[in-house]
Amino acid sequence: MPGHVGGMRTYRLAMLALVALTLLPPVPGMVERAFAYSGDRFAPGLHRGVDLAAAPGERVEAACSGRVTFAGRAGANGDVVTIRCGRFSVTHLPIEHPAPRAGERIAAGAAIGTLARSTGHEGLHLGVRRAADPSGYIDPAPLLRAERRPAPPPTPKATVRRLTPPPPRPAPLPLTSRAPQPSVPPVRSAPLPAARPAEGSSPLAPWPAWAGLALLLAGAAGAGSARRTRRRHAARRTAHADPRAAPVP
Repeated sequence: MPGHVGGMRTYRLAMLALVALTLLPPVPGMVERAFAYSGDRFAPGLHRGVDLAAAPGERVEAACSGRVTFAGRAGANGDVVTIRCGRFSVTHLPIEHPAPRAGERIAAGAAIGTLARSTGHEGLHLGVRRAADPSGYIDPAPLLRAERRPAPPPTPKATVRRLTPPPPRPAPLPLTSRAPQPSVPPVRSAPLPAARPAEGSSPLAPWPAWAGLALLLAGAAGAGSARRTRRRHAARRTAHADPRAAPVP
């Protein structure tokens, strides 16, 4: 019974460690070839992992966070990157030009290289083994619980709309000044035509002109008569004073 109890305890610890391990899909493809393993790692025709659909040259990311224990050539499998994630060893192959080196720590989702061409696998091969057991391979499919998040698309640059500035407003006029009035050319009136005499009328001057002329002539005649009268009076006075003087007519 002590052996049975010890075996059950080891099994439970292994199951707890297995449940605690969560793998991030290293490529977004689905499982193309399933896990097939009987416990003998040297038995022919077995598959100690799963193959995820991916095309050569596609980016491959680390399935878990840990320390890189191997990064390099592994026989016919090509280049391999193996990461120690807790109590498990997780292998990615075939990788072209592995980015990390042995001994480095790497985070889940970090790029470890690109997928190389392979004739023995259908895409990317992912294997999980208990690190303390060389034959302790387990099925990685139940551990791929977290979906691989694709890289977000590049954020488009915001389009800058250039607004046309409004035309400048005219400066306000001072309160004491008046707005300039538009210059208006002076209107020149046409000269009035000369008045024409009515038909049948005489071209002579009107009667007021003739009346004025008559008064002028009468005044001139009266002035001459007055001068003659004064001369006669003066001659008479002289005759009385001097009897020898000629008689006054």
